Amino acid sequence: MITKTQILAREKKWTLLAGIASVAGVAIILATFSGSAAAVRASAGLAEELVRIEGDRSGMLVASIGQLIGWCLLAIPLVFMFKAASARAPQVRTALLGVMIIAPLLLGIGSLLSAASVLEAAADYKDVDQAAISKCFDGKVEEATGEITEQEREDFRTECEDDEASEIRSDTSLASIETGIGLAGLLGFTFSVIYVSLWSMRTGLLSRFWGSLGIALGAVFAFFTLFTLVWFIYLGLLLAGWVPGGRPGAWASGEAMPAPRPGGRDPDDDVIEGSAETIDAAELEPGEGEYVDADGLEDEQQGERRKRKKRSD
Repeated sequence: MITKTQILAREKKWTLLAGIASVAGVAIILATFSGSAAAVRASAGLAEELVRIEGDRSGMLVASIGQLIGWCLLAIPLVFMFKAASARAPQVRTALLGVMIIAPLLLGIGSLLSAASVLEAAADYKDVDQAAISKCFDGKVEEATGEITEQEREDFRTECEDDEASEIRSDTSLASIETGIGLAGLLGFTFSVIYVSLWSMRTGLLSRFWGSLGIALGAVFAFFTLFTLVWFIYLGLLLAGWVPGGRPGAWASGEAMPAPRPGGRDPDDDVIEGSAETIDAAELEPGEGEYVDADGLEDEQQGERRKRKKRSD
């Protein structure tokens, strides 16, 4: 069994690295997002995006490699926090360590596959069926009522081009693989953030506020990715020791030190000491342990009041 001294020595060696990796991972993900496949919209303006990407294929590839590196870097703080929590709480399931590693890796691989799929769609869009676009455009013009302005005609053509681009994008050879790996990475990363936040809070590695916030942001990671990444920035600053007030006491003690509940009450305050052994009535002092019937006591008090009233009459 690992000792507290070994726990503290290991964490002292890797804490700064984990903190830097967390901040750097977020920075790389945000810096390369605009040029990655994740920024390519699914419908509105997709045709224009594919034309632009075909003219700068290397930019898409470089950005997606940056995304892969960024997501892989986030595996470092996740693994570090997981091991720190498991060293302080045997209830942490160590078999889940692999999820902390694989989930960010899958997100990065999904980004690469998505880039390859978009590049394939961009190449295919060069040979787009213009007759199909014209047919779609004529159909929209016929369905329109009243006089059609020049701007409306441009909008109709853009919609038809985007529809054709969307079909090409969904028909690429990597589309299904990209979707499957991306979904697996998304679910795994969501679980990882929630699990690490929960046990970090329970062991006192994170305050109740930041632990609860991590759980909430992990649950909505698919919809509010940016906010979850901001949480990783805080985590990195905390691990690096750049947060005002320093790290919680559990980091220095090497053991679990849960933060007190709101209001300053300790969970142990509600525990009633004693045993469940049956007490023999002969061992009780006179009057001790007697059962008082509340209804009978109330009837007796009412009877006394009636007697006093009769005497006064």
